[in-house]
Amino acid sequence: MHYLFFGLNQIVNIWHTHSSYHFSSKDVRFSGVSIKSCVGFIELVDSTTNIATIDNLESIRKYYSTFINSISKIVESYGGKVLKNIGDCILFYFPKTSDINDINSFHEAIECDYKILDERYKINDGLVKRHLPPFNFRMSLDYGVLDLTLVGDYSQTDLFGSTLNLCSKINSSSSIPNEIIIGDRLYKVLNSSNIVNNYYFINKGEYKITETNRYSTYHIRRTNKHVMSITRNNNKKQLIRRIVIDITQTRIIHSSLSK
Repeated sequence: MHYLFFGLNQIVNIWHTHSSYHFSSKDVRFSGVSIKSCVGFIELVDSTTNIATIDNLESIRKYYSTFINSISKIVESYGGKVLKNIGDCILFYFPKTSDINDINSFHEAIECDYKILDERYKINDGLVKRHLPPFNFRMSLDYGVLDLTLVGDYSQTDLFGSTLNLCSKINSSSSIPNEIIIGDRLYKVLNSSNIVNNYYFINKGEYKITETNRYSTYHIRRTNKHVMSITRNNNKKQLIRRIVIDITQTRIIHSSLSK
């Protein structure tokens, strides 16, 4: 088994070059190649109950498409890739975290989940205006080995493995909505770096894989110092935008007066 730290497209090209066997368009096969990466799982809380309150198909479509599109957009803006969505669940990963020394990529992965939580209020405002139920999320992150599979004529790729399964399992074990839960492997990566200064971890207990195999999980929260830093940066961005708008408007006025 090989661990490669580059994109899936490059892996597909390597596999395509060295494979002489012809597969049908429906075959799924493991490439023998693995990567290590941070993965994320997000699930809508009580979506089945919420859907039962919606009385037309178009609104149900709008409800799910808002979830899928808004979350996917945020994930991609933080360098993540959506692997699949299953109605009320989205699975994604962060390719840059394949380099375990790139701590900033892990920081981006965590802040991606916080961005989703921050945007939830705005998204919910839009849902309420359409008379749709608001979103609440269960969110989990973990780190580990992912196995690459290829589908058909190499035009599709997918990732499998116990890391993905475990990330979804610890997600379903979380009883607190709109909190971020992480697995022990990701916790160890974060706790061994200076990123630990930006967050603190609350031991949530252990997820029971088998009677003899338990997996520690943690809630992750920003420190007050980190929250203040983010707030200051956001305020600076807003100030810069206002200055740019003011300058633009002044130029327009001067341009009008000079004509």
